[in-house]
Amino acid sequence: MNQDNESIEESESEGECIDSTPIPACSLREMGFQEGTEDFIQHLCSENEYKAHIIHQMNRLITHQQNTDVDVYVRGHKILCHLIVLKTCTEFAKDLHFPTGVIIAHKDVTYTGFKLAYEWMINENYKLQRKDIVELYLAAEYLKMPQLLDHLWSLFHEEKFVTDAIAFQIYLECLPHRKSKLQNLMLGRVQRFFLMAVATEEYLRLDHADVSEILDHSNMCVNSELEIYYSAVRWLHHDWPERKQHAPSIMAVVRFHLMTNQCISSIRAELQELHSIPAVQTLIDEALYAGNTQQKPTRREWVYNMRIPHHHNCACPQWRCLDLTTFDKYLELIIVTGPSYSKSLKYLTSGWTMPCCQSALLLRK
Repeated sequence: MNQDNESIEESESEGECIDSTPIPACSLREMGFQEGTEDFIQHLCSENEYKAHIIHQMNRLITHQQNTDVDVYVRGHKILCHLIVLKTCTEFAKDLHFPTGVIIAHKDVTYTGFKLAYEWMINENYKLQRKDIVELYLAAEYLKMPQLLDHLWSLFHEEKFVTDAIAFQIYLECLPHRKSKLQNLMLGRVQRFFLMAVATEEYLRLDHADVSEILDHSNMCVNSELEIYYSAVRWLHHDWPERKQHAPSIMAVVRFHLMTNQCISSIRAELQELHSIPAVQTLIDEALYAGNTQQKPTRREWVYNMRIPHHHNCACPQWRCLDLTTFDKYLELIIVTGPSYSKSLKYLTSGWTMPCCQSALLLRK
């Protein structure tokens, strides 16, 4: 009986718990909890170690060419690349739809050129050697890399980097690719190196059209048009039987109207085989007999060296007439002197005469 009463009491107690109303719930904000917004944000902004780690790892993968996703083949060589890098740095890769391999077979793009262009994309401290600049330029032009091309054009215009001698070398390297814009820029920079260039084997091996282009350029520094004329003769005589056909076009760029009639008569008597060609005869006749009625041709960049006899005025005791033999000896002197010779040439200002020549001219009066 007592046990039954206890069971009933327990049941009644449990019933009371189930039926009782729970304590009303409230939010954290209602309880007065406030987030430490300012401190939390400051902590996030000041601790960027993990972000730096990710960037470092990504940079390491790119610079060490790890986990690459596209192979570029250039002239039988394979370069491992990241497509995202190519798409970011070149217009060429914009239209590539996630290929696994790309073959570049353009005649202007070499393995070295592409490799250097890609190294420029991925390496912050990229260093360029002079001998590679044309190959890099050609690759950058093909890949359509405007930022790299801007850097290269800045270098091409930098006189400390591109001297007159280097300008001639770059010009020669451009010739097989016919990059007229760069060729014209480099020709304009040859200037006082011109006769040193004429003394080289590379000049003698040039195509007739390239020789004409050089001789016709107004920035070539000479003391008189005779030096241009004998530079033309030098190229023609290097292989006269083969090059005789080009004599009229080569002689056409010589500005005979800048020579005195005495000089023209002298050279006509010296090289009979050349001047017996009808087209060459016509050029000389026009200079002799019709020169006064024609418009004056563009002048050259005139220079002088006081040690060179034919640079003096004909009235000066130091003067010697310039003929083919004298010109050849002059080129020998240039070769022996070496790279410093071009610096010994001084620009001739209008109206200026060497002191010894000036004295001789005064005595004549």
